[in-house]
Amino acid sequence: MASSKSGMQDVSLLEHIAKAQCLNEQDEHTLQSILSSKARNISASYLDSDADAELLLNIEFNQAVRVRSLVIQAQERGPEKLRLRINCSAIDFTNYEDSEDTQVIELKADQVSKEGTTKLITLHPTKFNHVNSLHILVDSDHDNTRIDALDILGTLVHATKNLSGLGQQED
Repeated sequence: MASSKSGMQDVSLLEHIAKAQCLNEQDEHTLQSILSSKARNISASYLDSDADAELLLNIEFNQAVRVRSLVIQAQERGPEKLRLRINCSAIDFTNYEDSEDTQVIELKADQVSKEGTTKLITLHPTKFNHVNSLHILVDSDHDNTRIDALDILGTLVHATKNLSGLGQQED
C-alpha cells in the first residue's frame, strides 16, 4: 500500500467499482475478466483491444473516491499513452473529444509493470479528489494493446454532514 500526503494509506479501489465497461475490447479478452475478482488480476486473463490499439475504459464507483495512482501490468504490447477524464456521462469514441482531459500521461517503458513488479503511475495530486467515474483512453503504437492487470489506488471520500445544529435541540 502506498501512503498519500494526508497520511492515509492508499488502498485498491477495485472493490468499490459499481460498473466497468470497455470499448474496443476483444470478446474473449475483456475488462471484466481482469476486474471480476475485485483485486489485481493474477490469473491468465487479460484485456486486449480489438480493431486497433485504442481502448476506452469507463469505470463508475459506488461512492466518491480520491484516486492517487494507477498500476498497469502488461507483459507485451502495453499502453504508451493514457488520457484520463473524470465524472463524465456516456463517454465513447464519438464524443471523447468534446471535453477536456483531466490528465494526459505519456508512459515510459519502466512505468508499465511486468509480472511480479508494481510500478505506480502517480496522478496529479489535486485533480482526482472527488471521482465518481474514471474514464481512461488507452493508446499505443502497437497493432493492438494488451493489459494484464489494472489497479486503481486511493482513498474513499467520506461525506461529512454539518453537525453544528445538534446542540440546539428543543425540549
